[in-house]
Order: sequence, then C-alpha cells, then structure tokens
Amino acid sequence: MIAASAVLSIIVAAAFAGLLLAIDDVRDAERRVKHSEEVLVAANALERLVLDLETGQRGFLLTGEQRFLEPWRDARRGFPVRARRLLRLVSSDREEHALVLRIERAERSYIHDYSVPLLAAARRGDPSARSVAATEAGRRRVDAMRADFDRVIAAERRAVSRAQERVSDVAQRAAAAAVIALVGSVVLVVLYAGYLTRAIVRPVRRAAGMATRLAGGDLQARMPEAGVAEMDELERAFNVMGASLERGQAELAALAAEQAALRRVATLVAHGAPPPAIFAAVAKEIGELLPADLAVIGRYAGDGAVTALAGWSRAGEPVHAGGAIGIGGRSVTALVFESGRPARLDSHDDTTAAGAGSAHDVRSSVGAPVVVEGRLWGVMVVASTDERILPTHTEERLADFTELVATAIANAEAHAELTASRARVVATADETRRRIERDLHDGTQQRLVSATLQLRAAQAAVPPDLPELAEDLNGVATGLDGALEELREFARGIHPAILAEGGLAPALRALVRRSAVPVQLEPPPGGRLPERIEVAAYFVVSEALANAAKHARSSRVTVAVAQAGDVLRVRVEDDGVGGADLGRGSGIVGLKDRVEALGGRLTLRSEPGAGTSITVDLPLAGDSR
Repeated sequence: MIAASAVLSIIVAAAFAGLLLAIDDVRDAERRVKHSEEVLVAANALERLVLDLETGQRGFLLTGEQRFLEPWRDARRGFPVRARRLLRLVSSDREEHALVLRIERAERSYIHDYSVPLLAAARRGDPSARSVAATEAGRRRVDAMRADFDRVIAAERRAVSRAQERVSDVAQRAAAAAVIALVGSVVLVVLYAGYLTRAIVRPVRRAAGMATRLAGGDLQARMPEAGVAEMDELERAFNVMGASLERGQAELAALAAEQAALRRVATLVAHGAPPPAIFAAVAKEIGELLPADLAVIGRYAGDGAVTALAGWSRAGEPVHAGGAIGIGGRSVTALVFESGRPARLDSHDDTTAAGAGSAHDVRSSVGAPVVVEGRLWGVMVVASTDERILPTHTEERLADFTELVATAIANAEAHAELTASRARVVATADETRRRIERDLHDGTQQRLVSATLQLRAAQAAVPPDLPELAEDLNGVATGLDGALEELREFARGIHPAILAEGGLAPALRALVRRSAVPVQLEPPPGGRLPERIEVAAYFVVSEALANAAKHARSSRVTVAVAQAGDVLRVRVEDDGVGGADLGRGSGIVGLKDRVEALGGRLTLRSEPGAGTSITVDLPLAGDSR
C-alpha cells in the first residue's frame, strides 16, 4: 500500500507539475502577446514618422512654405529614438531585428541621400526637385519601407499565432500526462484496493475527461473539488488551469478585436476620410467592442453644452447628431469638461446618453476627453442601459480611440484652414488688382483721354498761318498719347513706385507723411530686403495706418520695423478705441493671409479701450529679391 501510494504520488505529482508548466506557458504566451502589442504600437509610431517626412517634404515642394518642414524636422529628430526603441523590442527575434534594422537604414538613406538633397535643390530653385522622376524615386523608397513595416507586423502576428499554438500543445501534453496518471491509478486500484479505486481512479478519470475537454477547446470545463489529499489539489489545479486558459483566450480575442477596430479606424484617418465618417466609424467600433449599449461622440460648445456629432446604439435606436446636450449637473460630460481627464459615473443620474437619443435610463457611463492640439475639443461617451457596470479598463480602451479622433480632427482643421487661407489670399490679390485697374481706367486714364481730345481739337482750330503752334500742339498731344500708353502698362502691373526704387524705409516715410494721424517711425536699418518681404511689410503698415485713421480714433501711432536674425518684425501700435477682431473686416484678414502665405505670423491684440497692436514676423530665409 505504501509503495502503491508512493508510486501514485509520483504519478500525480508529475501530472500536477505538467499542469503547472501549462499554466506557466499560458502566462508566457500572455507576455508574448503584450510584447507583440508594444512592437505593433512602436512600429505604427515609426511608420507615422515616415509619413510625416513624406508629407512635410511634399508640402514644401508643392508650396515652398517653410512651415511644412516643421513636421519633417520633428520626424527627422524623433526617428532615431523611435527606431532604437523598436530595435530593442525586437532584439530577441533575428528576423524582425533584421527587418527593423533595414527600415532604420532605409530611413537614414531616405533622409540623407534623398530628402535633404531634394529640399536643398528645391530651395535653390532646381526644377528637377519637383520632377516626376524625383517624386517617383521618393515614393519607391517610402513604399519599400512600408512593405518592411508590413513584414514586421506580419511577423508579430505569426508570433501571436505561435503562442496560441503553444497553449494548445501544452493542453495536449497535459491531457497525455493525465491519461498516464489514469492508467497507473487503474493498475494500482486493481492490484491493491477498492479504496484506491474510489479515492484515486474515479477522480483521475474525471481529471482526464476535463483535460480532454480542455484540449478540445471547452475552456469552461471544471472539476468538482470533492477529492481528498492530493486529488483535491489536482482538481483545484485543473480548475485553475481551465480558468487561466479561459481568461487567456478571452484576453487574446479581446486584444485581437481591439487591434482590428483600431486598424480600421486608423485606415480611415490615414486615407483622409471626412470627420463625420470617422466619428460614425469610431462610435460603432467602440460600441461593438465594449460591453456597452450606447456610444456617443460630442463636441463642447462655448454656450455650456456638448453637441452630439455621431452615435451608435446596440438596440438600433437612432442617435440624433447635431443635438445640443447640457453639461450641467452630474454627468460624465460635465466631469470630463471640468477635469480634462477620463471620468466614470456608475449611477442612474447621467442624462448625457439619454439626451443624445437613448430611450432608456443610463446605469453606467464612461467618458474620455478628445484633446486636439492641447485644447479640450470634445468627449467620447459609452454607456450601459441595463444593470451592468462597465469594466474598469474601459477608460484606457477609450483613450486609444480618442487619439485617432483627435488626429483626424487636427488633420481636417489644418487642411480647412490652409485651403481657406490660400483662397482668401488669391481672392484678395485679384480683387485688389481689379479695383486698382478699374480706378485708373475710370479716373486718370479718362482724364488723359479727354485732355488729348481737347488738344487735338485745339490743334485742328489753329490758323494755317501759325504752323509752329500747330506743331507744338501736336508734340504735346503725342506726349499725352505716350503717357496714356505708359499708364495702361502701369495699370497692368501696379506696384508702389517708391518701394521699388528706394526700398522699404523711404516707402514707409512716404506713408507716414501722408498719414492723417501723427506717426512715430522706427524704420528698418539700411539695405534692401527681399522684394516679397518689403511689399508685405509695406501693406501691413499701410493697412494699419488706414485702420487707425478710419476706425480707431487714435491720436498717435507707433511703427517699428526691425530685423532679428532671419526674421523681420513689424509692429504697429495705436492708442485708439481697440476692439479690432480678425473675424470681422477683410483688411486685417487679408493682411493675415498675405503674411501666412509667406510663412509668417500675424498677432493682433486689441482689447476694447486699450488700443490696437499688430505684430508681424516675416521669415527672411529662403526668400530672394
């Protein structure tokens, strides 16, 4: 009996050890999945830097604007850090390490051998920098790097698949160990005692059955913990293993679903889909991913309300986009608005989701802020309408989606602002040229035509005995004809003559002399500046003086123009009534568009009763006279 018990103990211990190893392998698989997630995140971040390099370079080549190089420079500075981090993450995998190393080398080559020389050529005005061949060469390099990124991601997916296969293999080995234990137990029971049959064989058979069910994929299988001594421990071990395998499977499935949802939304963002489509997709994805009954994306308004932009309902109920929901009282939208951080409300008090279209009471709700370029833009809310409480990790899972929403919003706003600015610049320039040409045509030009006709009439009336007078009148009329033709040419290419001949300082002094308000001028130092800079500075001062005389009711104006390094700063201040607004009036808006078209910046400070200050910074680098 003692020998049989010893043998049985050894068998059971071996089976138990196999189970513990299985549990440990499952945990290793979970760690591998987490590592794969970090690799995927790092790879996606590195790939975004590649896209920032390409889009920044492309924007500069298309427009010549220096500000497009800011994301290019940021990506260039950030790439080595991100690349080193990804190399550390994949250092244990020779294949992935080689791929990432190739990506890192390709990116260095892209920057130093292609992008930097290409931008230098563009600055020199080399037409080959904007040729189809140059663009195609850059595209091939980027496509090659993106293909390597896809290989890295595919390798990580294969690693996750191998981890899952390992779990299945461990379960099969555990089943085999249980079967061996069963056979030994049966022999011992047959040879030694019915007691062993009741105490060991039956529990082992139950354990074998549970192991087979676990190996077959039934991870909800459990054993009744009714045995004695070691068998009780074995039953508990089987139950622990089953629970661990079930949790691991559920976590893997949830992670895969979340990554798939994030990829679908990220694809929309990368393809430049309009914000309403992205909002609707995010609401649907997050609602289906989480155990929620309602998902709403809203934007905060200045009147103390949040406007629902998109929503999703598990019951299929319509969520009314565009409806305003008050953020007063106790609600997640109010908590997020006040703190700027994720918030949770597990009570029936939250009316946010109900205001967006839900016909049921909200039992549990979680909100996460949507922060765009450092400012609180909106909120994403998920809610349950039954007695379920949303899981504790809901806030973290929402944060991944809010980052994508913020990226989409920032891209859309930047694109809209750029498009509108350029359109206004073109429209303002065209309208100004048309107005000046019309004024010259209807005014000075008509007077010259009338004077010429009068001279011709006087010439015709000269008596024949005064040929010298007729000849003089003919010369004057011919001169007026020439002046009229020159005026027509001038009207076609109008430009401040004194600015072209003497530069910015004399042109500003002429403006000061003609100003209806006393002006204190601090002119720029001697020497000419690039033509576009001089013209922009001249019109900034001209428009500011006109506004001061017409609208500000000021008694004095100060104009200061100074060069600091590669920047020309123009500052115009008056002591008038203030209250100027960039949102009203075409004059200041036109100045802002003109300045931004040169890559500069216009700052307006005009508090009511405190005067108006306009400061303009114009970059000199990259301009030519």
